[in-house]
Amino acid sequence: MSAYTSLLSSLLPQTCQCGLASESRAPLFHDVLLDLLLHPQKILLLWNWKAALLSLLLRGPIFLAASLRRGWQTAAAALATESLFCVISAGSYGAAVQTLRDAQPLWLTAIFLTVIVPAIFQVMEYWLHRLRGTPHLRPAEIASLILSALSALFNWYAMRRGTLLVGAEGKSLASDLRRLPFLIFGFLSLLPGKLTGRNKKTRSQN
Repeated sequence: MSAYTSLLSSLLPQTCQCGLASESRAPLFHDVLLDLLLHPQKILLLWNWKAALLSLLLRGPIFLAASLRRGWQTAAAALATESLFCVISAGSYGAAVQTLRDAQPLWLTAIFLTVIVPAIFQVMEYWLHRLRGTPHLRPAEIASLILSALSALFNWYAMRRGTLLVGAEGKSLASDLRRLPFLIFGFLSLLPGKLTGRNKKTRSQN
């Protein structure tokens, strides 16, 4: 877990460009989560249509392709099922990330936003498609699981940098889309850079 938190520390700055000025002023995780549980309407008010749209564009084709062997009718049904799920789950998840994005301690927020919540939604997605009768569900769910893990971390990374937000803090979708290529590049380049730097430090110590 310490290695995971260390990785997140490199991916996520301690202060958000659009958020609080310092870590000492950042909200506590349990306070923000308790407020969300006591006022669930905040999730509805901050329902993140940007996250829902991007999730649908990324995940929809997975279930469409997995179901094509059974014909277009079956594939369309699988896509419709995933579309409905994305609208509800990704939009709600985006609202949770936006609300909790600056919460401290970092490790606790990391576990909740990138492990616990995506795992809950993944189980829900699996049973929804199973009840619906989506064919070739196992490979589709494996691909969806990998994508969920990456997208969960990237959503947090992007929102900490003022992108993909909605409501008073949000900017236009066009503005966010212009920033996405740079954010994706930064997100993908941080891990290799961190590993390279650690290897160089190890060699110099030896």
